[in-house]
Amino acid sequence: MNRRIIRENIMQLVYQMDVSDNFDYEKHSCVEEAEKALRQKQAIETLEAIRDHIADIDRLIADNIDHWDIKRLPKADLAILRTALAEMIYINTIPANVSINEAVELGKTYGDDRSYAFINSVLGKINRQLHEQRQI
Repeated sequence: MNRRIIRENIMQLVYQMDVSDNFDYEKHSCVEEAEKALRQKQAIETLEAIRDHIADIDRLIADNIDHWDIKRLPKADLAILRTALAEMIYINTIPANVSINEAVELGKTYGDDRSYAFINSVLGKINRQLHEQRQI
């Protein structure tokens, strides 16, 4: 199964978790296709990162969305941002630019007309901050 499908299934589950306010991914029922994807190592690592670091991920998002409250973000956009940030920060095998590009594509599919640009802007800003922190 390719990484794009896995990432899409992760984002869909993160969306479900947000709606139910339960980020313990193992307690959610998934459709059959998603279950195959979620057994992949990439999916487990990403979901564990989200589960274990949701507060840190959300704080990073909140700190980087100008003039917005994280609670007012569309849930699909928030799920995409959470998925991408979990990969960018906690998964060492996925380059940040890949996570950002994939998030932008998910934004085009699941968001409104401006979601992809918003997602790109937020993730680009955070990526620059992370890169600067690593340089220090």
